[in-house]
Amino acid sequence: MATSTLNVLPEAEPTRNRTLLVGSAFASLAAIMVFVGLFAVYISIRQNNEFLVENQLGGSLWFPEGAVQIAPGTMMMFTTWIGAFTMAWAVQAFRNDDRGHGYMALGLTMLIGAAVINQMAFAIGDFAVPVDRSTPALLLYAIYGTYIAFLGSAIAFVFLMLVRAVTGQYNSSNADGIEAAAIYWFATVVVYLPIWYLITITK
Repeated sequence: MATSTLNVLPEAEPTRNRTLLVGSAFASLAAIMVFVGLFAVYISIRQNNEFLVENQLGGSLWFPEGAVQIAPGTMMMFTTWIGAFTMAWAVQAFRNDDRGHGYMALGLTMLIGAAVINQMAFAIGDFAVPVDRSTPALLLYAIYGTYIAFLGSAIAFVFLMLVRAVTGQYNSSNADGIEAAAIYWFATVVVYLPIWYLITITK
């Protein structure tokens, strides 16, 4: 009696856990909401000050003349966008198994983030108004300081993903960690836009 051999189909690949991506998205939204709260306080107090000044009921000049320069803030905005492009480059490189360019892109992204922090520290030093002298100064230091902490955590996130990538954990079939770091990094870019407009442009 002849026996027939049944062709056994290979098992389907298990569905990857997207916990890191979802967690990064929630963390990004939480950080954005923190900044929305800071912006709301800043705008509310500033509008109240403008009302007092316009109606000659008090108030004062919001920032001293020349305390906030347009050039440094605008340079920081363009630098953050460069970081967004290098982060997108890293994601694309790992999706294509181009590990060399992926490492280069992650390294450049961290360097760009450090450059933004350096520029912001310079802007804070150039502001030259003590934090306890006025409410506008307190708000400026609070917003800038919180952003430095946010960007610093993004740099740490990218560095951790770079270390994991070097150990071979990410490739074209699994680049979730790099994509999660990109989501978090893009949130820092989005957050800086209103900072640039509220503090650098409208002053």
